[in-house]
Parts: sequence; structure tokens; C-alpha cells
Amino acid sequence: MAEHLHDPAPDLNGRMMAFDRAELEQTIPARFDTVVRRYGSHVAIGGDRHRWTYDDVKRRSNQLARAILEHTQPGRGCVAYLVDHSPDMVICALAALKAAKAFLCLHPGMPLAAQRDILSDAAPDLLLTDASHAPAAHDLVDDHRRVLLLEDIDARYSADALHIPMDPGDPAAIFYTSGSTGRPKGVVKSHRTVLHRAWLCARYDGVNSTDRQSLLTYCSFASSEADVFGALLNGATLELYDAASGGLGGLGAWIDKRRVTLLHPPVMLFRKYLSMLAGSGLHPSVRLVALAGQTVVASDVEQWRHHFARSCALRHRFSSTEAGHIAVASVAPGELLAPGTVPAPRPVADKSLLVVDEDGQPVEQGGVGELVVRSAFLADGYWRQASETAKHFGTDLNFPDQRVFHTGDIGRLSSNGLEFLGRRDDQVKIRGYRVETREIEQAFLLLPMVNEVAVITELRQDAHSLAAFVVIKQGALFQTDALRASLRSILPQWKIPGRIHAIESLPLTPTGKIDRLLLQQYLQAPSGPTNNGQTAQSSDRKVNGPTAKLIKRWKGLFAWAGIR
Repeated sequence: MAEHLHDPAPDLNGRMMAFDRAELEQTIPARFDTVVRRYGSHVAIGGDRHRWTYDDVKRRSNQLARAILEHTQPGRGCVAYLVDHSPDMVICALAALKAAKAFLCLHPGMPLAAQRDILSDAAPDLLLTDASHAPAAHDLVDDHRRVLLLEDIDARYSADALHIPMDPGDPAAIFYTSGSTGRPKGVVKSHRTVLHRAWLCARYDGVNSTDRQSLLTYCSFASSEADVFGALLNGATLELYDAASGGLGGLGAWIDKRRVTLLHPPVMLFRKYLSMLAGSGLHPSVRLVALAGQTVVASDVEQWRHHFARSCALRHRFSSTEAGHIAVASVAPGELLAPGTVPAPRPVADKSLLVVDEDGQPVEQGGVGELVVRSAFLADGYWRQASETAKHFGTDLNFPDQRVFHTGDIGRLSSNGLEFLGRRDDQVKIRGYRVETREIEQAFLLLPMVNEVAVITELRQDAHSLAAFVVIKQGALFQTDALRASLRSILPQWKIPGRIHAIESLPLTPTGKIDRLLLQQYLQAPSGPTNNGQTAQSSDRKVNGPTAKLIKRWKGLFAWAGIR
């Protein structure tokens, strides 16, 4: 394997490799083999220590697939793996697929109890790991014969191609949702669905062999699907960056060193990164920033346009683990939006969006309700949980070849596009009025002194109230009276949070989303704020002391989120 950085290899005859819709009716290994035949010597996976060509990945995944077959029973099932943020986590996925198994990635930094819950629910046929994680793997699996070390895969396993019958509808990937309560749910995606995600990358992002696609998240998160398969099934190079060890401070140098062209960060991570930048025209290699998760606000777009090269485009991908890529909002290179605006997302190909009321009936255009996605390319459901699948997935008699998924998101459809208004779970009644916490957060972010914000609800004296956690911009003062005065010009009084807390940095989940559960626990903790007969305003406070220690301790559990 080559150790130095190569220029991307052009396609044969100088043409880009097509991804025909007909290829959605095959399997991931079949499409990957097509790419390997075209780009065998091109770098497929980058990293600090090794550069893996497509031929390298093919041979290694073939060997590992044969070892999987030797250590498992014939038939469908899943293979889990526990490795670092490295090329191994991509190769293990490909090997499981070639062995006709679905892959399930475990994050090694995940709390042990969570790992056990997932493995108990998934019941994988085999757990792949390496020597550094072998003790943890053996602790997780009762039968040590179900643990296979990658170091044991050597030349005795042939690197020749495998020919195992598979169907496009067979399970390919299992991603566990990050729900904070209840039994873990593994979302199952078929070969056809994953191929469609890669096809969308080619169609909307123009991913091709000249691209270098970032992989900032772990393969245990569904957001990695677009990066891994969008790159490897379109002939691009997948560049790995472990933010947990490199931190945001090293991200910029890595982007320039690797000449990354497609950057795919979570919104909160990107927002933090933008706040660290100085200067303009940065990272000229990046042709597209594709944001995932959270709400993009006007200041995000303005900061991106100020710091990144004008040749760069911005895209906000609206996705869910179950429904995949739903809608996209784009800003073209050099395009300037009106101040204070962000583009409205529009549905992607093969995804129909409906807005329904509480009785499941479609609302009129412009009406507010729950967002429902109809498509032939949804997840199959939840792994080994038929009742949960039936609860969230359904059919439409008018479209027998498609299924529907109730997202739990509240939104509005208009001629301009889709407007997300928050989660159904985030709706609450305050003084008899229905309130969306996301609307209040967007109002906070319009204030010049606020950098980040999270608004949550709390139950106090048998009534719901609002609490806000704000990160104040450097040099600005935390003054609740000034914040409230500014909010009154945007929001009615009953939408202004009763308590506002300053916080140095919002805690984030491993997927880069605001950890609202942790903030709820802070409010409920003995060291958190209490009424004590005080008014709402007098209970406003800066989060420090015991509270800061609580958040610091919890953030330590999630250091593996890759955000510092």
C-alpha cells in the first residue's frame, strides 16, 4: 500500500463513471466490484498510516469474508465489529456484506452497558475485533468462539472473489438509534436502500473519482452511510479523520493536507469550527460542505460564506435513520442569499413528503402537521422488533410498491419547499398555548450576543415551563434582562423562557446533536437551579460550580463523539 498522497485518478477515457438506476437492483458487493474493475489502483481509503487502494480493499475484504463464513452458520444474520476509527471499520462492513451478512458497527467508546444492550438485542453471529479491543470483546460475548481477531486473518484465507447468492432486498446494515429511553432499536437497511443513498450522492453531489470525501463520524452512526458508500460506490477516496483524537483544532490542517473536496460535518460541530476560524477564502479544495442534523440558521450560512472559498457550495441534508435522505437545501458557489435567510429544503428524488394531522389525514398546503415519507427506499424496519416496525412503518394502497414512515417531525409544505418546525415530542403547552422549542431557539439565534442555544421544557408544580441554555459570544455579556427585552420584539411573552442559563458550551451526543437529556438531568439534579421562593428571573444563573462538574463528567462519557 502506498504511503504518500496521490492525485485522484481520472476515469477511463476521461469520463466519469455512471451510476445507472438499473444498478439499484443488485447488491452492494456487485456495485463495489464494478468500481474496483474501473479504479483498482486508485486510493479508496485514506488515513494517517496507510493508503488503501480499491484493489487492496477488495483483497482484504474477500479474505475477511471467507473467515466470517468459516466461523458462522450459513444463512442470513448479522456480523458486529468493534474497532477504532480506522480503515478497518470500513473493511469489516464490506466483508460482512460479501459474506451475505448485515454489518453492525459498535463504537469502542460507547458505555459498556449500551454496548451490551445492543449486542443483546442484535444477537450477532460473530463479533470482529482487533488485539487492542479483544479484552472488551471477550467481556461482551459469553461464547469466545464468537469473537474473531482481525490479526488472525492471513494468507490462508483466499483473496479471490466470492460468489454468494444475494438479493437486493437482503439486510445490509443495522444502525441503532440514539433514543434516550426504552429498548434499543436497530434500523435495518437493505442493499437496495444503501445503493439508492449512494446513487443520490452521485446525482445531487456529483461524487466521482476526483473527489476526496471526509468521514468524520463513526460507522455506528447512520450519517456515515452517505460518506462510506457515497464515496466507495462512486470511485472516490474516503478520507478518515478521528475528531475524538485530532480535535477541531486539527481539522483545518487535515482538510488542507488531504485536499478534501467533500466535507460532511454535523451542524453543531461545523458551527463550533466556524467560530474558531479567522480569514476568508479558506480550504480552497472543498467544493461542497454538506451539513447533517440540527437546524441551519442564517448566521451559519453567513459565516461559511465569509470563511470558505467562493467556489464552495453548501448543502443541508435532511435525513433520518429510518427514512434516509429526505430533503436537501442548497446554496450554489458564489450565491449570496438575502440577509437573515436560509434556503428552504426540497424533497430528493424518490421521496414523497406528506404532512398529516393527528388523525393521519393530509392537511392543506401550508398546514402544520407530522411529516410522513413515502418511498420504495426506506429502511426495512427495526431488527427483530416486528411490533415497533408496525407502529412506525405502514403501506399506502395507492402505491403498493412503496411504504410510508411516520417521522415524528412537525413541518409545513408550501410552494417554496419544506419547513421543519421541530419534533412532535418537543411540542408542549405553555399557559394553554402550543409551543415549539425549535422556534424559540431560532429566535435566540437572531440575537447578536448569542452563539448557541438549547431550549427545553421542564415540569414545575404540575405545569410545563421553558428553560434556555445559551452560549454567549466572546466579548458579550450575559444579561438576562437584555436577552428578554430583545426576545420581546420577536416572540410573545408566553414563549420567552422563564429561566435562562449561561453555559460555556452545549453538551453534545456522539452524533453531534445537543444532549437535551443531559440538560434535563441538570435541571433535575440537586445541585441544579430550584425555585426556593425566588422569581424566575432571579433564578437565572451561569452554569458553573457543581453544575459545570456534572456536565463535565457527562461530557467525558461522550468524548468519543469527536467534538472538543
